[in-house]
Amino acid sequence: MSAVELPVVDPDQGAPAGPLLRTLALCDLVDSTGLVERLGDQRTAALMRRHDRLARDLLHRYNGQEIDKTDGFLVLFERPIQAIAFALAYQRELARLGEAEQVPLQARVGVHVGDVMIWQNSPGDVVQGAKPVEVEGLVKPVTARLASLALPGQILVSGVATSLAQRAHEELGAVAARARWLHHGRYLFKGVPEPLVVYEIGEPGVAPLRLPPYTGKAHREVPWWRRPATVAIEAVLILSALAVAGWFVFRPQPAIAFAQRDWIVLGDFQNLTGQTSLDDSLRTALRIGLEQSRYVNVVSDLQVRDTVRRMQRDPAQTRIDRTVGAEIAMREGARALVLPIVAEVGGKLRVTTEVVDPNTQATVYSESAEGDGVASVLPSVDRINKALRGRLGETLAAIGSDSPPLAKVTTSNIDALRAYSLGLRAHIEGRWADSLLLFDQATKVDGDFALAYLGKARVKLSSDDRAGALADVRAAQALREHLPPRETLMLDALAATYGKPSDALDKWKVLGSLYPDAYFAHANYALYSWQYTNRYDAAIEAVRKAINDKNPYLGQAHYLYGTLLLATDRVDAALKELDTAQSMRGHGLGLVLAEAYAAQRKFDLADKALADSKPSGVASNDIFVRRTAIALDADRGRLPRVRTLAADAAREGGAVGALYERVFRSIAISLEPFGEGDGDGDAYAAPLKSFVDAELAAAGRREESDNQFAVFNVLLGGYVAARRGDAALARRAVDAVAEADVAGFVVQQHLRAIVRAEIARAGGKPDEAVALLRERIDGTELYLTHVALRDALTGAGKRDEARAQDDWLAAHRGRAYGEFNHLQALKPLNVIESNVALLHGAELALAANDRDGARTALAQFAQAWPDPSGLPAIARRAQVVRDALAQPEKP
Repeated sequence: MSAVELPVVDPDQGAPAGPLLRTLALCDLVDSTGLVERLGDQRTAALMRRHDRLARDLLHRYNGQEIDKTDGFLVLFERPIQAIAFALAYQRELARLGEAEQVPLQARVGVHVGDVMIWQNSPGDVVQGAKPVEVEGLVKPVTARLASLALPGQILVSGVATSLAQRAHEELGAVAARARWLHHGRYLFKGVPEPLVVYEIGEPGVAPLRLPPYTGKAHREVPWWRRPATVAIEAVLILSALAVAGWFVFRPQPAIAFAQRDWIVLGDFQNLTGQTSLDDSLRTALRIGLEQSRYVNVVSDLQVRDTVRRMQRDPAQTRIDRTVGAEIAMREGARALVLPIVAEVGGKLRVTTEVVDPNTQATVYSESAEGDGVASVLPSVDRINKALRGRLGETLAAIGSDSPPLAKVTTSNIDALRAYSLGLRAHIEGRWADSLLLFDQATKVDGDFALAYLGKARVKLSSDDRAGALADVRAAQALREHLPPRETLMLDALAATYGKPSDALDKWKVLGSLYPDAYFAHANYALYSWQYTNRYDAAIEAVRKAINDKNPYLGQAHYLYGTLLLATDRVDAALKELDTAQSMRGHGLGLVLAEAYAAQRKFDLADKALADSKPSGVASNDIFVRRTAIALDADRGRLPRVRTLAADAAREGGAVGALYERVFRSIAISLEPFGEGDGDGDAYAAPLKSFVDAELAAAGRREESDNQFAVFNVLLGGYVAARRGDAALARRAVDAVAEADVAGFVVQQHLRAIVRAEIARAGGKPDEAVALLRERIDGTELYLTHVALRDALTGAGKRDEARAQDDWLAAHRGRAYGEFNHLQALKPLNVIESNVALLHGAELALAANDRDGARTALAQFAQAWPDPSGLPAIARRAQVVRDALAQPEKP
């Protein structure tokens, strides 16, 4: 380590170099005038020579540069830790010198860091008595004020210098274990515009280690009722001001111009304890505490990683320190950077945070808390969290209502917290299988860790494992008092998904209202609006709120937006959003991209996108790659292949769970109307009856998480039975599902109406069927509703209206692919119907003697399905139209 390097300046010019960030220490010997009176000039001179030699030897050891010398020394250092090491050694050696000389020797020391101007005087001026080196800057008088405030034997350090020195505390070597840090609060110094946070560092037996007294030039910033009586008049004036603006009592003034819902970047925790279990745990705890605020927002780790990547750095290798963090904050428009550190100081664990202005990288203020052992860490983070929120301007009332103790709302077990922290990181990085294992490990270490159960539930629900998620939701509900306020609302919303969709939507809406920057709330409101209510406009409005650069899952928000645009037939816009999601690694399996291309009949691109899909590692999620593969083949009329794929997928799904086998059985059953047979054999009847019986039994188990899927399947079986002419089975299915059974469940309500209409149509009452279906057309209807309405209108002889429905079906291929219905089990059926609609339109046109219209529709069908041989019944219908058009037109 080299000594301080001074700027090279032309002695003749004498001009200072630019400002440099340096540390100043001022050592002021106590009662030096009294020494002369007691010892006399000669003995005092000898003592001072020994003192100066002692000080200069220490300066050489700790790489300091002497700037000035009167009764003590003004010394320049590169780093605060060097000044601290020098000051500790100086006080210790000064005490020993006093003992040896039998003279009490003590000094006051102040240490501060800041910008200084440094220049060297010319040799001629030095010969005439000038100092070799000149130092100027605000740091100089502030250091002097600190030294003048200090008690004899005391070292006072500014908050800025403290935060930097504490990061390097272990560099003190053997002294590090003895040295103690004390936080004395904020002081107002005469001539210094802003309050200064003051710390003391010292060794027991050498330093006083107590609060410095008030002086004429400095006093501690404390409430008026704790100040000396000399400021009683000031207290009266303050009370008068409070009567006019009393709310200011409850609103601490931020040192940064921070406004409600502004953002901060949380830097990496610097762990100086050597205990690796604290590495990720404390940062997660601090983040959880800050995220409970409705005032302060924390830029997500995922967003930080993306910003680091845009800075052309490796996120895995880049520490978020002062320099990197400040750049991230400026790029993300964050108001402040928070740098946390944990160190063992004087046998205690001290947690410190610096709040840094990213524009200047200057520390605005710092907060510290300490305690005994690892068990004290979370309470320390609690105290810091509340102090930070107050410093940033949040009201005391809000902090109190939204700040339950971290040990209560996380875990007091650091190993469990570390596992949870690593699980969060894995989830952010898209490693869902790893995140599940880590969350599970966290709950094994601490069975009362509610956040970890909630983490597992979120991953499982994202992977369509509703049954598995329910167990974790219930575990979290039993521990709800251990959740932070925001996560309690999230738990309530997740639990509500097992009831009526409207209840879940209300919960997500409340969460999004209370925490407007909790983008997951808006995204989930959009998701559930799409999945369970078919309210596409409301879903799009909500997801747009989640498309914000601060959203940690911005890529997923774009993906959901693309899905909704596909479902509303804005396919080009959907592809743009899906491409954006893919560039942000938020595209999940990437299946919607394949389906969007297929909606445009770009099957080469669709097949490539499907082949490029990457598994998540969670089986309940990855199994649905099969569903898209089946839909793409169904869209090309490959019914035999579809049946084989569905059977294989059902077997594969059975290994994942019973629900997934049932999904693919539903898909296979839904395609029965396009199979061979006239409806009077057992080839289809036995499997269909078995399917309905099994789903009726499942629907009777109302407590199960997939009960409504069973209701959906019962009605689907009824629809297929009606289409195949089995009126008895169709009535049995629909009669088993009362209106009350589907109250609040939009998809099931629509499907129940479709089955009733199909039974009426098959029973020779097409007008009744039309009436039933028309009242269901409100924008939330199923794609299949339009198929059933088309067939009912055809049966009622209303060909023009039926042709309008065929046109709708052919034009809404995005809806055919993008509709959720129930786990998208109707997707293959929908896309087949979007093609058959072209043929049916040709048939209707021919029946109306519109031969040109029939030719156009048949040509469109032939282009869509060049080879319909996979569906023999459809192929025969197409041939009938073709043969009719080949006949001469009758006069």
